[in-house]
Amino acid sequence: MTANRTSEHTKSVNSQITDAITQANVMNIGLAPAQSLGTLYQTTAQAVGTAMQNAVANQQNNYSLSLASTAQNLQSLLSLSSGTAGRSTAGLLAQPRQPAASHHFHHNSHASQPVARAAPTTSPHAPPQTPLKP
Repeated sequence: MTANRTSEHTKSVNSQITDAITQANVMNIGLAPAQSLGTLYQTTAQAVGTAMQNAVANQQNNYSLSLASTAQNLQSLLSLSSGTAGRSTAGLLAQPRQPAASHHFHHNSHASQPVARAAPTTSPHAPPQTPLKP
């Protein structure tokens, strides 16, 4: 081989080399969508898994708080003397009972206390209301 080469020889490339480079480029371009979707699915699965773990942890914490609250309330009830509990129960049972629908309050801008309204009239097709006995 001589040191003086013509421009024809330097421009020609073996066809096997060009085929190999083309196949490598096609492989990279062809795999890119699959790899990106795979990454998306893995990231989504991780996020959903973490969200489910957080939900379970929150449920456990809420259960613990409700159990502690129930225990505290029961302790408060059991610490009352029987005389106090009896007086409170008697006071509640002595109050006259009225249907809950008859208590309609609205705020009067001139009065400091709420004012009770009359119960709404019932339609002729509604069953008659009987007062509850104490």
